[in-house]
Order: sequence, then structure tokens, then C-alpha cells
Amino acid sequence: MPFRVVIVVGCCLLGSLLAVGSAAAQVMPPVVSNTAGPYEQPPQELEILGISVEGVENENTRTYVLQSSGLAVGQRILVPGDPALGEAIRNIYKLGLFDDVKIVEEQRAGEGVFLAIRVTEVPKLRDYTFTGIKKSHRKDLQKEVPLIKRMPVRVSDIERAEQIIRDFYEEKGFLLTRVDVERTVNEDNSVDLTFKIDRGPRVEVGDIVIRGNETVSERKLRKQLKETKEDRWWRFWKKETFKEQAYEEDLQKLLQFYNDNGYYDAQIVRDSIYLVEDGEPEVVVELTVHEGPKYHIRNIEWEGNTVYPDHVLTQSLGFQKGDVYNASRLQENLYGNRRSSDVASLYMNRGYMRFNAQPQIQVVEGDSLDLYFDVFEGDVYDFGTISIAGNEKTKEHVIRRELYTIPGQTFSRDAIQESIRRLMQLSYFSQESLADGPGINIDEQRKVVDLSYTVEEVGSDQLELSGTWGRFGLILMLRFGFNNVSIQNFFKKGAWRPIPSGDGQKLSLGIQTNGRYYQSYSLSFTEPWFRGRPTPVGFSLSHSRISRNPYTYLSTVTSTGRFITSSARIFYEQRLKWPDDMFNSSTGLRYQYFSNRDWDPFLPQGVSQEVTFQQTLSRNSLDNPMFPSSGSQVQLTLEVAPPVADFIQYHKWRFKTNWNVPIVPKVSLGITSDYGYIGSLTGEEVRFQRFYVGGSPFETQGFYYFFGSDIVYMRGYPARAIGPRREGDPEGGTILNKYGAELRWVAIQSPQVSAAPYLFVDAANTWDSFSTYDPTKLYRAAGVGARLFLPILGMIELSYGYNFDSFDPVSSRHDGSKRWLFQFSLGQGFGQ
Repeated sequence: MPFRVVIVVGCCLLGSLLAVGSAAAQVMPPVVSNTAGPYEQPPQELEILGISVEGVENENTRTYVLQSSGLAVGQRILVPGDPALGEAIRNIYKLGLFDDVKIVEEQRAGEGVFLAIRVTEVPKLRDYTFTGIKKSHRKDLQKEVPLIKRMPVRVSDIERAEQIIRDFYEEKGFLLTRVDVERTVNEDNSVDLTFKIDRGPRVEVGDIVIRGNETVSERKLRKQLKETKEDRWWRFWKKETFKEQAYEEDLQKLLQFYNDNGYYDAQIVRDSIYLVEDGEPEVVVELTVHEGPKYHIRNIEWEGNTVYPDHVLTQSLGFQKGDVYNASRLQENLYGNRRSSDVASLYMNRGYMRFNAQPQIQVVEGDSLDLYFDVFEGDVYDFGTISIAGNEKTKEHVIRRELYTIPGQTFSRDAIQESIRRLMQLSYFSQESLADGPGINIDEQRKVVDLSYTVEEVGSDQLELSGTWGRFGLILMLRFGFNNVSIQNFFKKGAWRPIPSGDGQKLSLGIQTNGRYYQSYSLSFTEPWFRGRPTPVGFSLSHSRISRNPYTYLSTVTSTGRFITSSARIFYEQRLKWPDDMFNSSTGLRYQYFSNRDWDPFLPQGVSQEVTFQQTLSRNSLDNPMFPSSGSQVQLTLEVAPPVADFIQYHKWRFKTNWNVPIVPKVSLGITSDYGYIGSLTGEEVRFQRFYVGGSPFETQGFYYFFGSDIVYMRGYPARAIGPRREGDPEGGTILNKYGAELRWVAIQSPQVSAAPYLFVDAANTWDSFSTYDPTKLYRAAGVGARLFLPILGMIELSYGYNFDSFDPVSSRHDGSKRWLFQFSLGQGFGQ
């Protein structure tokens, strides 16, 4: 604790004692002309005949003071020294309106006395200002300083404001900040306060001296002081200022480092901080540590366990004989780790929610430790009432069907965690409202646990309006994505606010056009719980038409002609129970119609059709669908278009992975891969199916969609830049390899906006056959980017990437050389 804080606290305590002790002494009797002091007269019981209030002009305030005193006409008191008088003074002081309070005797009349309550009002604050600091700091201090205009301002209020200002600048490294207060009394007895602030120089850490470390190097110990570092010239981007709170936290981290590396006895024997003011002021930190021996585990014993045998508990604990002692790992594996393989999870997932195991550590034989655990298993609890609050739009059954916490079933911590993860996957609610889990109320008599899920709804619907300049000139796109609609209420007039919602159904409407030469329309619908089961069913329809474009000349496209494509798809998904309930199966059937009338000579002329059967097996354990920090997503898809009549034939395989590992809170590493292969069932060439690599969703809207091809987005390269060419034009490939890595930081996460900047590395390529396939030849890119999620616009992604490999240009936007490229996407991301 800073020395100045000790002084302030001491003064406050002393002032309180003096105020209490002198309260009774402020009852002033009339001055009498006798030789004896007035207080030497014996107390006399008198009746209060009248009470006046002096020093206050407002009649209401006088009445308020009189009522607060607790004194009343007709009351009998001892004069002097009645406790009621001291209590009255204290009550009036508590109002916070007066600097000075006295109760005096005005006159006596027989067996009665007239009293006067004399007060000095605390002046009201008219205004206050800060000088000597920049505008942004003034705004910050106005939020921190507890001064309210037109309210009484006491000396203690001003002193508190001064201390807040000093603490504000001390946190920023200005340890020598001076604050002078100038008071200006106005004609109406109000005051203006001017806080003159001289923050002084920023005090940096000049030196850190560590003594007593015999086995751990000083370099390793300095690394543990994350926020307390010596100022070095080469660390020009950051001033290493001294912050006391951060320093105290760093000391705990240093001690934790020792405990996590076997040094059970480690202590910080002494730490001192002193200021050196020769030249530029700086702080010198001196630490003396006691390391002690490096301990290993000798024995692990359990007492009181009946549900699980010793070897099962020891296995979950994660320690064996001879292992180096690690305090953090011991605590995590005992009460909670990310894998839910800890000892507490064993019990709590079987209903023993009162489980407790207190470790007792005994030092033996110099450098060995024996661990003893006194286990309290307790009773088995069940889930009781499950309540839901905060859902104003989403219907309660939509939330309940995602919950694994079922009334009457045995309590399980994993069930609660999986319920939270499922609710986050809906994207209907803010992550903050779900992060802390449900409220828990335990009924010890009935042995049930009541849960209360409180959600905060956010806008999950999306409106996408964008435009791009492509092969057909300016293409405009408008798309509505409604992620929580209620088809059942479409014919209820009062439900349109602006559309019927709350049943969790998904509806998407889209249109793209550049006028008469290009139009595209799409419609899709998904019912996520068909017939009350977690089996999504849905359909999608699309129709597109391209005619000649007089504004663009293409060597491979005739000046006249037309290309039309239409498609319809139905699908059915099912949540599996084996191998676990994170697996999903999806089955789909799609029909596509193509009509190429003198539009592209590389595609079959006339009408082409295909019927495709699609089967997907996937597993999703991501903790957050938009900004994952842990978990994985794996997906295997097979599409088969059988050679029925003259229909298009092919088979297509796609395997995608997405792995996420947390590094520190809000920072995670994501690794992705994407493999694909398109083959022929009959040996004939597959004409319509290709992988095109490069570009963003914003760049590829429109033209490229209609050929039944798969667009694989990649940062750092323009659309269709990567892959085989035919007469200079991108042809796409039948074999795909793509890899990506992201280091992302969730900087903002709120119901209004979420943002995650990231660093990325991507590599990909596509080949037209196995004869040209070379998995080592990849087009590489790296750069920075950011994802933002806004309730109305949905996902917005910005990317600024550098391509390490040159390529043949496909448009005027990029000449194919190695350089930086800015890319933008609205409504969806790059698919990482």
C-alpha cells in the first residue's frame, strides 16, 4: 500500500474519533458570570420548550434538519451532557449538507429550555475544471471524479478528487503528479473549483535487480515480470513505466513461475522500490528471492473416495511418481481443465456437485513431496427447474431444444457447458450474456439444482447491399438473410415487426443484376428442427441469366448469345449420437439446368442437365461460430452425379478441417486445410465442375457462380488467379490443396459490434490432373486482416495480403507481380 494512502486513512480515523468525542461538547450553555466553569454545574433534567435552526435560509431545509436531529418539543433531556444531543449532532452531520453543527442553549424558563441548532452549510459546487492536461484526459477525469454540479461539495470530496487524479496519472506512469485546487467563492455562496494538474515526467523503470536466484537464470525471471520491464532504447514503441498494481501482479506471476517448476518453497523474501531523481527520474526495483529445492512427487494418496478407485483419480490428476511438482497443473487437473478430464469433472458429471478434495502437501526426504487428498463426495444432485429469461424475440422452445440440462436428469457440468456452446452456435444471443453460464440455485433438501439461463438477444438478421465491377460491368447485389424467422406466423397480421420471428427458421432472399444483361435470383429456407427433432430440412432455388454485354469484349465470349442456369436443392440433416453428439450427417439432392447458346465455346452447346446426390459427415466443437478460440470443425463431403441419360456425370470429394487452440485469453491460433478432388464416373471429361482459387466473396459475385464450379477464396490473390489456364483464361482445376493459419485477437465483443484483427498465412493451388499434381508447388500469401460483425450487416472482413508468388494476370486489378492487395468482403468471410 502506498505510504500516502496510509496517511490518508489514518487522518480519516483520527478525524472520526475526534468528531464522536466532541459531539456532546458542542452543546453550549449560556455564558454566566460566576467563577465556576459552566460544565462544573451538575446536569439538570429540563423539558425542551422550543428548537430553532440557524444558518439555513430555506424553510424546507430547516424542517429537514429538525426532523433529522431526532429532538422534539416536550422531550426531557439532561443539560449538559445528554446522549440525545450528541446523537442529534451526528445525525445532522450524516446529511452531508453542513461543515459545522452546534446545539446551543438559548435560554431557560423554569423547568424548560430553548435550544438552537446552528449549522454552517457546505457550499454547493457551481462548476469545476481541469488545467494543465490534454482534452482527452479531461474527459476521462470528468467520468472518474465523483463531483456533481449544484450539489454540496465538502473538503473530503475535494481531497478524494485529488487522490483520484493522482491515481489516474500514476496508472499511466506519472508518479510525481501534483494537484493544486483553487477555490473561488461566488456571491450566492457556491464555489468553483479549478484543479491545476502538473503530471510531471513519466517515470520509467531504470533497473531491475534480482538477488538470491541460484538455479533459475535472471533472464527467465525477468520474463515473468510482464508489465514491469526495464526501459531499453530498442523498445522504442513502448514506454516501460512503473505501475504499482501491475507490479504487484507481476510478483505473484514470478512466484507462480517458481511453484509451477517444482520450487514449492519459493518465496519473495524482500522487494523494494525507490525513486532516483538524478536527471530523468526513474524507478529501481530490487527483489530478493528464496528458491529452495526443486521438488518431485513421491506418493499420491486418496482418502474418502468410494465412487472411483485411487488409480482412476490419480490418472485424472495427471501426476506420477517422480514428476516435477507443478502448482498450476495440480489445481487445474483437480478442479477444472479445458479438456474436462480433471478429477472434479469425474464427479460433477455424475451428479456429485458438492465434490471437494483438499490437497495436503508434505515435504519429505529433502526434495520430495507427498500429496494427500481428503475427498468429500457428497450426495447426487439432479437438475430441477430450468428457467429462461431475456428472450424477447426468440421463442422459449427454440432455446430449450438446444439445452442438455433436462429437469429430472442427473446433474452434469459437461451438460451445462455443452448447452452454452449450443446456444452460442445459434448466433442469436450476445456471447457475454452466455459466457458466465446459467445462474445456479441449489435446494439441499430435495437435492436438485435449479438453473436460470439469462440471454441477451442481438440482431442475427443480415442485410447485404453491395456492388462490384466485373466482366459484365457494374453488378449490384441485394440479399436479405433472416436467421430467426417464424413461417407459422406469416399470416398473422400482428407478427410482422418487421417480419415474423422467433422460431429459429432461416430464410434467405437474394438478387444480383447489372440491368438487362445479367440477372440472378435466389431463395432458400431451412427448418432446423423438423417435427420436433434436431434434423434440419430445407430447400434452395436459384435462377440466373446472362446475355450479351456491349460494354466488355472477351476473346472467349461471343458478342451475342445467352447462358441460363437454374437449380433446385432439397436436403436433410441429422444430429448423430455416435461417436458423439457433435457429429452431423447431411443428405441432399440437387437438380441443375444449363443452357449455353453461343455464349462460351469452351462449354457444351445447348442444354445440359445434372442430378446430384450429396452426403456430408461433419463434426463441430467450436466454442464460437464467428470468432472461435477453441475446438475444431471437420467436414467430409461426397457429391455424385450419375450418368443418367445425357445428364452430366462426375464425383466430387471435399475434406475440410479447422483447428483452434487458445494461447492466452482472447488470443488463439487457427489452422485450416481444404482438400478437393473431382473425377469422372465414365472416363469422359468433366466439363462443368472445377475449383477456382483466389479472390474474396465480394470479387466473385455474379459471373463465376453459374458454371457449377467451387469458388475457393484466398487472400492476397485476385479471383481465379490460381490454377490451370486454357488459351490464357482461367480454366480451374480438378485437384485442390489449400492451407491456412491465423493468429487472431478478439479485441471487441459486445452486442453492438465484435471485432477480431488477425495475422494470416495462406497457401493453395489447384491442378487439372494427377499427372501435373505437385503438392509442394503452392501459391503463398501472408498479411493482416480483421473480421467485424455488426447485427445488421453481418460479417465484414478486411484483408491486406502480400502474394509471395507471381502469376499470369487475369484482370487489370493485379498485374501478377509480387505485391500487396487489399480485399474486402461483406456478408460472409473468406472461409477460414
